[in-house]
Amino acid sequence: MPDPATLATLAIAAGAFLVAGLVKGVVGFGFPVIALAIMTIAIGLLDALAIVILPAFLTNLWQATSGGHLRDIVGRLWSYMLMAVIFIVVGSRYLNVGNAAQLTATLGGLLCLYAVFSLARVSFVVPRKAEPVLAPLLGIINGTLTGLTGSFMVPSVFYLHATGFRGEYLVQALGIYFCLSSFTLAASMAGRDLISIDHALLSALALVPSFVGMSAGRRLRRRIDPAGFERAFFTAVLLLGASLLWRAARGSVA
Repeated sequence: MPDPATLATLAIAAGAFLVAGLVKGVVGFGFPVIALAIMTIAIGLLDALAIVILPAFLTNLWQATSGGHLRDIVGRLWSYMLMAVIFIVVGSRYLNVGNAAQLTATLGGLLCLYAVFSLARVSFVVPRKAEPVLAPLLGIINGTLTGLTGSFMVPSVFYLHATGFRGEYLVQALGIYFCLSSFTLAASMAGRDLISIDHALLSALALVPSFVGMSAGRRLRRRIDPAGFERAFFTAVLLLGASLLWRAARGSVA
């Protein structure tokens, strides 16, 4: 029989992935944000990343492959994605040698930034002629931050909004980027022996509550106000980010 600590980790993981899947089902995004934040609070960033990667990849796969805009999206974002992939590998080199409190604080800060900007509905506009310069630069920034923290959202979400991606284009573009980022981070971590058999087993088990939550979220979406749910989601992200910052400042990082 598993020891109490293992059972507690399994229970926390099941709850985290169930909630993350529910959010994904209702609003169409947010899975890795919720799952990673809760799991980092519970077991630390490095172990959380190793467990979250597979469900994050698979729950975004349908989003990446649905819609008929793959060629257009890749044609427009290839330099962003290419630089992001390269620098995910670069950033992940510091996962097992960097200061855990600093990396956790960075994740917490990114979540707070993402939540505050989203709640305030801060928007930017990037002229089409500026994309050839900004795309690779922001890809480097996003890739580095993803490699260090596992957070895919900043600045990718804001950049895609700023360049005019909306509706199905935005949903599919985010799905493609999140899938590519998840795969790259998983391969990089596996190559550095940062994903163990136990991590892989927990990650596979996490698929069950993840997809149960997504299924429930899709049904719930027809009965609730999506805008109100989004506000609640961003508020929760802000609180989770603040909790990570507080724990890092106190030196109580798992």
